[in-house]
Amino acid sequence: MDEDKKAGLRAQLDAHHDWPAEYMFKFIAPNQADRIGAVLAVFPDDVRVERKSSGGGKYVSLTILEEMVSADHVFERYEAVGRIGGIFAL
Repeated sequence: MDEDKKAGLRAQLDAHHDWPAEYMFKFIAPNQADRIGAVLAVFPDDVRVERKSSGGGKYVSLTILEEMVSADHVFERYEAVGRIGGIFAL
């Protein structure tokens, strides 16, 4: 992501959140234990995770709630998950 776009997203996040704040991450992943485990490994063990399988069971939606201290920490999480490959961030 280029710095101009990141700056715009940072401004939006800062306008809607009073850090530290709980942030909701949403991902769609293949319903494969290794992929799901890789996503969850990016986050601390104490986060709240909700899972929902797609109708055909091929994919799983992961909603992860974590207390974040800034927009930059939110970006770090998305970048770490982005390195896994095959995961869609919503």
